[in-house]
Amino acid sequence: MQSSSSPKSNVYFIRFSDVSKNPLHPLGADLLKHIDSHLKQAIGNASVTSIVLMGSDRQFSAGANLQELNANVSNISGKNKVSSSTTLSSILNQGPSSLSILDVIETLESCPKPTVAFIAGTCLGGGLELSLACHVRVCLPSAKLGLPEVHVGLIPGAGGTQRLPRLIGLQQALPMILTGKPVNAKKALQLGLVDGIVDEKDVKSCTIDAVATKWAQWAEALPLRRVSQLTCRESLPEAHVMLHMAQLSLPKLGSEGMLGALTAMRACVQAKTFQDGMRVESEQFLAALTSPQGKARRHAFFAVRKAQQLRHQAPSNHPLLQKDISSVETAVIGAGTMGSGIALVLLRAGFKVVLVDVQEQALKRGMDFLQTTIDTQCKQGKLNGSMAQNMLQRLHSTMRLTDLSAAQLVIEAAIENMQIKQSIFKTLKEVTSPSALLVTNTSTLDVDAIGSAAGLHFFSPAHVMQLVEIVAGKNTTPATVAVLQLLTKRIGKIGVVVGNCDGFCGNRLLKPYQAETTMLLVEKQDKKPPSIQQVDAALLNFGMALGPFQLSDLAGNDVGFNIRKERGWVRSNSNEPIPRQRPHRYSELPDLMVSELGRNGQKVGKGWYDYDPAIGKGRKGFVSREMETFLNRFYDASSADKLKEMTEQEIVERVLFPLVNEGFKCLEEGIAREPSDIDVIYLYGYGFPAWRGGPMYWADHEIGLKNLLEGLRRLSRQYPGTDHFIPSKLLERCVTNGVTVDEYCQKSRDSVGRSKL
Repeated sequence: MQSSSSPKSNVYFIRFSDVSKNPLHPLGADLLKHIDSHLKQAIGNASVTSIVLMGSDRQFSAGANLQELNANVSNISGKNKVSSSTTLSSILNQGPSSLSILDVIETLESCPKPTVAFIAGTCLGGGLELSLACHVRVCLPSAKLGLPEVHVGLIPGAGGTQRLPRLIGLQQALPMILTGKPVNAKKALQLGLVDGIVDEKDVKSCTIDAVATKWAQWAEALPLRRVSQLTCRESLPEAHVMLHMAQLSLPKLGSEGMLGALTAMRACVQAKTFQDGMRVESEQFLAALTSPQGKARRHAFFAVRKAQQLRHQAPSNHPLLQKDISSVETAVIGAGTMGSGIALVLLRAGFKVVLVDVQEQALKRGMDFLQTTIDTQCKQGKLNGSMAQNMLQRLHSTMRLTDLSAAQLVIEAAIENMQIKQSIFKTLKEVTSPSALLVTNTSTLDVDAIGSAAGLHFFSPAHVMQLVEIVAGKNTTPATVAVLQLLTKRIGKIGVVVGNCDGFCGNRLLKPYQAETTMLLVEKQDKKPPSIQQVDAALLNFGMALGPFQLSDLAGNDVGFNIRKERGWVRSNSNEPIPRQRPHRYSELPDLMVSELGRNGQKVGKGWYDYDPAIGKGRKGFVSREMETFLNRFYDASSADKLKEMTEQEIVERVLFPLVNEGFKCLEEGIAREPSDIDVIYLYGYGFPAWRGGPMYWADHEIGLKNLLEGLRRLSRQYPGTDHFIPSKLLERCVTNGVTVDEYCQKSRDSVGRSKL
């Protein structure tokens, strides 16, 4: 049905789905023109008594079209027009016939006839701002409403910071805008964000149009309420306190957009007129839009979507991709922390899950973890009773691999030992169906040597961390890659396709990072070696979620120890000869702190730091006197008393430059498909700050590749023979050509050995 006036009720429907093919109905130029055109038709039609805006039966709108917005910014930036005199309209209005959302909202709110936003599903960002310009808002029980702009480095720029506080109060608007978290229909009604929730009985017994018509007729009986004309609920002193407290609660780093939103909301309560407040909002929106942090956050947003794009076709009838998967059996081998977490992920997604472990006690611990976690989530309201019961009914356990004959997917998450894994896959190929997908969760071992179809490298804890590396080996088919991409998305994860090598992509880059953080503590140099705490502080102040030693304690120092042992780097005792395969520069400090002192990390109460189970749930680290004494075995700190201390910038460059360099080498070898894929891996797997865009983006846009190259050459001269300081050939080509690595890979994929992943 076209957007038109209904002859029976005189209600005019404007449907976004009539022009928008995207089910989320982003507010691009075509859709805005569609809304504006039909609004004016409805206003000029004397028989129309009210107007309903709706996306479709399932979605309203997810907000602005960020691709168009980015293109407009790039277009203006390319013409050197972005300056203090640049207006928001000049960004939003590109071309002689273009229309901005601000124009549409002004027409909508000033409409002399009642306008109703009929909201189903997603109503976010510009979609919510559009609805705030309507006189009435009604939603289905499925609706999610929010202003998530801060997640992409922006602030609400179409009146959100001015209308939302007027409608629901500053106290309730602050968390919605500063966290970007949406609210459900019930909460929206409590806040006064919507005027009503459609009864589910009406949805089942009537058409959506009929239900919307009833609400439109109800709106016709009410006086027109324009949100911009409402006064703020809070007094100036109350608002000042709320805004001040909100500012104190913001993160110390990466908060430019949030500070801009606060400035705009301050104008909401202080400005003399609504238009004055809108001018401040526009100024702050433009500042966020063109700021380095804003650009980095939007890079991260698009990088995720790029990483998830399919390059190959998946079989349409694959059992893992069918609509109803409640009877599709999957299995996880290994009931430890990782395996149990993966099992929980599969259960949440709706699969039938068999947890396998050859050790009875380990299997019991894994099953207990799943039971306890599901019960806890039930108490927290994250699951209802029937959902929890359904999950437990789909969960089974066994100690025998021969019980997996019906499994369509098997994820091996056993200990990092090549022989054990090879034995598991040999048995699996004998007992499972030829069509079953057999994958390994190894974090470093050769996927091809193991004998798996591919790798699914989850990050610990698997039920919390969003990232999964999809590892394509030499025998991994394109169809398998596509199935695993769709599967990771289905289970709520961000999947990034990588090639098969030692450490794949993420852990391969982590290897020089961890090596250099350790060498900083023990190696003689022209500066005083930093302490464990100083190294962590430098990376925390850079913006990392955890310092390198905090991260190691959290993951478990024994994990790294076992990996180094598997590589043949660890000596059983000091009388053994130094292994030939060991790196040129190597410290046995992290090996001996595990083998001699048992300092495995948080899980045992001691690692690089000491932990007290009575403080911070055993997660807060304290300086360890034992480690300070132990460090003296490797470096006599008193001999460096007269040396200058390293700056935080020097520490950051020492550990992150080789990490980025390894990223360039992954691109050279085809281990990573895109520079942005590496960014996604580090943003979602290793706590790299989103407001810096990821390590490759950081190198391109903050450090500068010329500076990176010079820094690596300097470090290579200082520490000769260290492979990870030897500059990548790709980096050298980028600097020679004067382009970023992203530009180089876009233009010259063949010359960088484009991945066939």
